[in-house]
Amino acid sequence: MATPTVEDRFAELDRKLDFVVEEMASLRRFRNSAEDLAADLSLVGKNAMRDAVKAFGTADLRPTEIVSLVKAVLANAHLFEYAIQQLQSAADFLQDAQPILRDGMRRIVQANQSLQERGYFHALSAGARVGDALVCAHSAEDWNQVEASVPQLVGFVRELTKPEVLDALAAIIHGFGRVQATMDVNKSIFAILRDLNSTEARRGIAMLVEFLKVVGGSHASPSAPSGANSASTT
Repeated sequence: MATPTVEDRFAELDRKLDFVVEEMASLRRFRNSAEDLAADLSLVGKNAMRDAVKAFGTADLRPTEIVSLVKAVLANAHLFEYAIQQLQSAADFLQDAQPILRDGMRRIVQANQSLQERGYFHALSAGARVGDALVCAHSAEDWNQVEASVPQLVGFVRELTKPEVLDALAAIIHGFGRVQATMDVNKSIFAILRDLNSTEARRGIAMLVEFLKVVGGSHASPSAPSGANSASTT
């Protein structure tokens, strides 16, 4: 077996020395970095302490007050913990409610689009313009007169919505429509007289006469004597 020569030993020693020198250099760099960091932290701590002392000094707090404040904070630590828990619960609730809120906003937007497409917004705008035109076209006296006539209008609408009145109006409307559709304008005088002698014509004439009597009676003068009315009827 070949023995190592002196040159090989020197070469091995050189490699080991190089490794040791490199490690020492690395340790030196690490120590310098640690010293720089410690110096920076010391400077920051001094500045923070100086600012804290300055803040406490401007706050005019005595040592006893600071001690009392620290004691109060420590005594109410559970309150701070409870407040933090409540904030976490609120954050969780908001996170859980976001999908519901987004869905609600989406539904509101869709409803608004549907109302706009169906013309509700245009109708509201037109109604506002009509209302503005009514307000501008009538004076205060006109509105007072309308207000005074509201009970009479309500009574008229109440009477108008009775079944017998609605039936009579429907009969009149349908009667006019049927007459216009089937009317014979080339009837002779004798045919017209024969139609007037029919039961339906006599009933219609009687109803018309009664209607005229009611209308005339409602517009009669209150000061007119009752004897004159009785005489005229006889």
